[in-house]
Amino acid sequence: MKYINVLRGLLANRGRVDGLVATGEQMRQAVDNQTGKLIEKTNDLHMVVDNQSAAVNERLGRLNEAIGSLAGDLNPRLDRLIEAATNQATDTNKRLDAVIEAITNQSTADNLRLDQLIEAVRGGGSVEEAPAGTRVAAGQRAVQEVTSAGSDGASIKDRAAPTAAWLNASPAPLPLPLWTGNVSAKNGADGGRLRAPTNALGQYQPLLDALQPWKGVVPGGYRVNFLGILTDAHFGTMYGFDPATPDGGDRFTEVPSFDGTNGEWWFEVINWLAAAREARGHFTMITLGAFYGAQAVGAYRVLQTVNPMPCKLVAVEPVPENYLWTRKHFRDNGIDPDAHWIVNAAISDRNEPVFFPLGGAGSSANCMSTDKAAEREMLAKQLIAEGKAEDALRNLMLNNTTGILNELVPGQGVYGEVKLLSAVTLRDLLAPLDLIDYLEADIQQSEIRVFPPFIDLLRKKVRRIHIGTHGAHNHELLHDLFARNGWEIVFSYAPDATYDSEIGKFELNDGVLTVRNPDL
Repeated sequence: MKYINVLRGLLANRGRVDGLVATGEQMRQAVDNQTGKLIEKTNDLHMVVDNQSAAVNERLGRLNEAIGSLAGDLNPRLDRLIEAATNQATDTNKRLDAVIEAITNQSTADNLRLDQLIEAVRGGGSVEEAPAGTRVAAGQRAVQEVTSAGSDGASIKDRAAPTAAWLNASPAPLPLPLWTGNVSAKNGADGGRLRAPTNALGQYQPLLDALQPWKGVVPGGYRVNFLGILTDAHFGTMYGFDPATPDGGDRFTEVPSFDGTNGEWWFEVINWLAAAREARGHFTMITLGAFYGAQAVGAYRVLQTVNPMPCKLVAVEPVPENYLWTRKHFRDNGIDPDAHWIVNAAISDRNEPVFFPLGGAGSSANCMSTDKAAEREMLAKQLIAEGKAEDALRNLMLNNTTGILNELVPGQGVYGEVKLLSAVTLRDLLAPLDLIDYLEADIQQSEIRVFPPFIDLLRKKVRRIHIGTHGAHNHELLHDLFARNGWEIVFSYAPDATYDSEIGKFELNDGVLTVRNPDL
């Protein structure tokens, strides 16, 4: 009975069981449908991804190919660039090494020559010139290699190598020429002063006509002029004179004249004569840029010829060897250099040290090309750019030199080393003197720097000034400066020109400007 009841229960719930079974089947079919759709979408997604990957791979392949082609083109070019830079660096290093070596050798040679020269003057042995070697010209120009050898293979300065005996030995001075004119003291209250319009050359020629030129026997190794001034032939070696040529003997001389050549000599001599005739009781003369003292000795000889009296000569010369030559030139013509004032310094507008290209004996230079602010800045930039700043600083601190060489005489192998040099001013020179009868200046363009700051002091103390002007602009500025301040313009001719006058035709390289103080 019990089992029959159970069976009846199952039969009664059969419908429900069949329903559950049908529902389960429906759910299975739904799941199958969804799964099929998911698989289909997954397959579609795989297909899209595969297509995108293929496209990306293709583009990457083309990019790799392009990069490979570009690298293949750039690599040879980079290799060539690296090779060129390496070669250039090697060449530059070699050139810089050569420059440094040349400057070091030149500085050593110059120092040795100066040491030997100083020792010789003190009474030592002979002075031998340092061997000629490779030199470097720098400054505001490109660095280049140069030599100082002449046509015979010897250095120009080697042929004029000084010795202790040569520096200290002097012949007896020659007699004075004959003056046939009146001595100034006999010419009335105004003395020998000659008043004439500007550039009235004919009115000054009689001063020269009154001189009978010197004649007589000249010692060997010397040249002589119409005043009987002996000039050692070594002083002209740089300009083509051979010291062995003047072998002495009888000589006849002539006074300067205008013959179509350079007329500067005529103006210099006329100023010596005029200044000497105007002097009273004592004569004082200053020469700026003395070289070997030619202007001072000329003024002295003229003074003793036309108006003899005691005198003081002041010679300013920056080149050490020229300074020694000045002393010798004084002695050669009977003048005791220790009785006068020979200043081994540059002349400037202030007492600050100047950068000055100091060269060998016979050279002349100025600080206008090396000391102006713009030039100093340019030199500093060049030293830094060429990696020489450290060497330059060491040179300045230890030796007062930059190590830079500038060409002084074009084509002659003569160079000046740019050094820090002591400077004096016109105030320094004029302060201890009461009256200066004659001031002469040939300072290679520096006159426009030296004179203007002291124009008032010059008016109080200086009677006559003669300036070699260098450049038309400088000449015009100086002419206007003195005219504006009340000076009489005696001579005024601009440089680099040819002139006709009532006494002849002449040329000028430097300009000439002579002014006279109307108050003295």
